[in-house]
Order: sequence, then structure tokens, then C-alpha cells
Amino acid sequence: MRESRAEAAVWKQQPAKEADQSLLALSQESEMAGKRRVLIVGAGEVGHQLARTLQDAGYDVVGFVDDEVESVLGGLRVLGCRTDIERLVKEHDIDEVLIAYAPTWQQRLAEMLVSNGHRRVQIKVVPNIVDIVLSGPVADRVGDIPVVDITPRLPSKRLLLAKRVFDVLFASVGLLVSFPFLLLAAIAIKTTSPGPIIYKQERVGKDGKIFYIFKLRTMVADAEKVSGPVLASKGDPRITTVGRILRATKLDEVPQFVNVLLGNMSIVGPRPERPKFVEEYRERIPHYDERHRIKPGITGWAQVMGGYHTTVYDKLRYDLMYLYHMSLWLDLKILLLTVWTILKRREGC
Repeated sequence: MRESRAEAAVWKQQPAKEADQSLLALSQESEMAGKRRVLIVGAGEVGHQLARTLQDAGYDVVGFVDDEVESVLGGLRVLGCRTDIERLVKEHDIDEVLIAYAPTWQQRLAEMLVSNGHRRVQIKVVPNIVDIVLSGPVADRVGDIPVVDITPRLPSKRLLLAKRVFDVLFASVGLLVSFPFLLLAAIAIKTTSPGPIIYKQERVGKDGKIFYIFKLRTMVADAEKVSGPVLASKGDPRITTVGRILRATKLDEVPQFVNVLLGNMSIVGPRPERPKFVEEYRERIPHYDERHRIKPGITGWAQVMGGYHTTVYDKLRYDLMYLYHMSLWLDLKILLLTVWTILKRREGC
């Protein structure tokens, strides 16, 4: 059987040399994979160089995609333009897409791969000199052309297990240490504002599942009874005096340690949103649901890098950066930055 479907993307940012070496390695790879069908985006010099190299290595180069050329080049047809790439991949049963073109193709390719759920897609970049200096040694190549693998990778099962162990330990210790402060906060809430101490609210979690998040109440009771769901803002009149202190110190979020122990949340991850807002964001922002591929968190990359006025789109970018670069070290960094952010806000009060 042929290997599971995968597209590999390469775009060119510098003049290329003749790709006449490393064909043995490519041939061995093609024999192991079967005769893989390749579509090359960009019918210029680099595209033809890649085509010759891959044909010599035993790949089935189906043709080119190019916005400006409509002809047969070197015996290979230009099958369409950049907007046709999704259709061509399906119609010609393409295994790999190599992009030998300007970086403007990057956005279109990323949108295609994400929107179609191609999770095994491999994206490779032909680096320029600056990229090599910044990223270090180049670990891969196509023929004699150096490439850097920048494929977004979802967290492994081992990492998720380690993260879960960390979450349970951190949440357990967090509840024990914060208990005296929670007790004082509960007394302050009850004596200064009518209503419950803890309130629960529907949020969207991993894989789009709904769960109830727990928080110390910081607003007046029934704050949304008339208005319906409304995002809180800086200086929101619905927030009580005690609530402002709880929000500034993040004590209102401490009950979410219970959510972590229940398995609804993680210590670090994208902040969970309410179902109404998620529906709105799904319509407005492409690939918004990508953030639901992992558990939501009490704090996250978007929270330490952004603020009240950070747009939903920019928060999503931070969330996806975290998703594709997740590690326990990054979690620790975010926790330290969270503490630093809280201290800075208190100094600014």
C-alpha cells in the first residue's frame, strides 16, 4: 500500500545551483515510498531544477502550477494557477507539493493545508543566508538544494502525558497553598455583594466540547441577565470593588485548579471562550477551531504576550504558536511570565 497522503512544500528565495547530486538518496527514498506523484508550484528556473532532480530520482512529476505561464515546459504541463492548487491535489492524486516560488505562496499553502485537515503535511523551506545564520545547520535537502523543515507538529502522546502529570501536581499544590487566600476572598465577596461566591459558566474546551468553568465571582449578581453574554472590558462597571482586586491578583482564577483536576483544563493553554463568542469567531476568523485541538488553560501565551486590547486574531496567532511549539519548558516560561505580568499590573495600579 502507498504511504498515507502527505504534501511537502518548498519555496525558493535565492538563486539555485544545478541539482545534480544526492540522487542516490532521493532514489532510495522514492523506492521506499513507491512512485510518488509530485506537483511543482512555480514554473521558473528553480521549478525546472526541482523537476529534473525528482524525475531522475524516480518521482512522477505531474506538472506545474504557475500564475503567469500557460504552456508546456520541458514536457511538463502548467496545470493551473495558485487558486487551483487544492483542486489539482485532489484530481491528480498528488502525494507531494513542492513550491519553488516567492514567499507569497506561504499564506495560500498554509490555508489550504489547515482547511483540509492535512495533518501529515510536511513543509520545507529553501533558506536564504539570513535564515541559515538564525536557524543553524540545514538538516535536509532536495537534490543539492538545502531545505529547512518547518512543519507544524502537534504535541506527542508522551508530552501530553507529562503535561497531565505536571498539571495534577501543580493544581493540587496550588489549591493547598492558596486555600487561606480563597477563604479570605470568599468572606470579602459574601460580605460586600449579594450573590454566590463561586459561579460557573459554559466554555468551549478540547475538541469543541462544552464544560463548566469555575471562578470566584467578581461581578454583580446576574450581570448579564438583561444584556446577555458580553465580553468584560477594562473599567467594566459590572465588576465589584472586591472583584477588581481579585482580577488584578488573578485570585478569581484559582478555582480553575478544580477544572484542571477534573481534566477539563490544563495549567497552560489557550483561554477557553464562551460558546456564543466561539460561534462568532468561527465565522469571522479562518481556522479558529485549531485552538481547540488541546485543552484550554488557566494562563497562556496570549495572556502573557497580549492584554485587554489584543485582538482575537492576534490572540489566535499566539495560541497557535503555543500549540505547535508546546513543551514543559515553554509552560514553565509562561508561568513565570504570568507571575511577572501580575506583579507589573499591581505596580501600575
